[in-house]
Amino acid sequence: MSTRRGSAPNRCPRCRVNHTLCFCDAFDPFRISGKVSLVVHVRELKLTTNTAQFVREMLPEDSYFDVRGHVEGPLDMGAVVARPGTPLFLYPHEGATTLTADFAKSLTAPYHLIVPDGSWQQARKVYDREPALQNVQCVSLPEGLVGEYRLRQARFPHWVSTYEAVAHALGVLEGEETKERLMALFRVFVQRVWKSRHDFHGKS
Repeated sequence: MSTRRGSAPNRCPRCRVNHTLCFCDAFDPFRISGKVSLVVHVRELKLTTNTAQFVREMLPEDSYFDVRGHVEGPLDMGAVVARPGTPLFLYPHEGATTLTADFAKSLTAPYHLIVPDGSWQQARKVYDREPALQNVQCVSLPEGLVGEYRLRQARFPHWVSTYEAVAHALGVLEGEETKERLMALFRVFVQRVWKSRHDFHGKS
């Protein structure tokens, strides 16, 4: 998708869809017991299909938004990891621990979920190239998930968007109600953008 669409004058600057389909009224912010750090590749920032932006709309007091890939300087991952909570890096790396209810109960301190946002290759590079992450436990989502993000084509059904990944992870760490509360917004987003493409860009 062209990066120009996100800044078009007929689009809501917050939810990035045509003003007639704006879904800002669907944002329902709430608190969680842990923290979430979103490590977003700079190329994702202007894409209207980027979903990480909505995590901070739903969890404004418990989420951080960090950008990597700027030419003027690297992101300090050491500072990201040092934030309060038990750091967990969400990526299905070799040796990653699957998120389960038993794992959530085993945590002795509030969690700090670090989530890379970008392509799968970009996400892997975050872990492989950042010394600060080498002693951070990798966690992966439960098996059997099917993505609902039809705005971008995934190679496999279980490859979910960043927002969905956060929702499913928090569904384990916080409870099913948290996941459903997040996914309710996600489904509105997908429906509105899909309709926008069909109505205003001749796509179906």
